[in-house]
Amino acid sequence: MPYFTYDSSVIISRRFSNLQKMPRNFLMSAVVLLELIVGADDPTDRKALEQVYRRHEKDKTLIVPNGDD
Repeated sequence: MPYFTYDSSVIISRRFSNLQKMPRNFLMSAVVLLELIVGADDPTDRKALEQVYRRHEKDKTLIVPNGDD
């Protein structure tokens, strides 16, 4: 199945502020989420992004680079 993911710059520029509302089968990049977590403006935003990370990790919809990448 073909898929694509958004870069953190796209998420920021398009103001995708509520990533928790993405479809359950949406594939999320671990690198993008970590960039967003590090750049979060306040602890509330950071905690929300950490929840998104954990949800994608649990659902196996988190794209994590490996040595082949």
